Amino acid sequence: MKKMILGLMAVGALAFTSCSSDDDNNSSVSLVGTWKLTAWNSTTGYDINNDGTANTNLLEEFNCYNNETVVFSSNNTAVANSTSYADITAEITAGTTDEFTYTVDCIDEIDSVPLTWSLAGNTITFDEGSSDEIVGTLNGNTFSIVVPEGLVVYNDDFSEIVVNQDLTFVYTKQ
Repeated sequence: MKKMILGLMAVGALAFTSCSSDDDNNSSVSLVGTWKLTAWNSTTGYDINNDGTANTNLLEEFNCYNNETVVFSSNNTAVANSTSYADITAEITAGTTDEFTYTVDCIDEIDSVPLTWSLAGNTITFDEGSSDEIVGTLNGNTFSIVVPEGLVVYNDDFSEIVVNQDLTFVYTKQ
């Protein structure tokens, strides 16, 4: 059987950037507080839990990343908290050329990344101390961050990338 490895960008690492729009319908929404990761949206649906239903929200497909949060403070600091990550493999289903059977291992971790943040209109800009800024888009009680190439599927010996697409992380205010 042909085996493939699915690589998913870890939330806790926060090593991603995105573009945002200029809507400003958030005048009554305060960033201060806890925001929970509620969606990992891909452009293609996947049936990672092998139940016969593919989802574009990958969080619906496995039980990892259940308690990932960003906690905003009023002094323009924040902490991104990660409690797990997924180790996913995919094998070609016998008798097919494009159907996969997935195996998911959720690995517990405790990782907190300190951030500073600013808000201009609906654009949230994070600084984690590296040269790259993280930019998100606030829309009511959610904000999203596009992770370029956040979903990468490799062949079994990691010599070839089979799938490479962006992921959109969505956080909802708690």
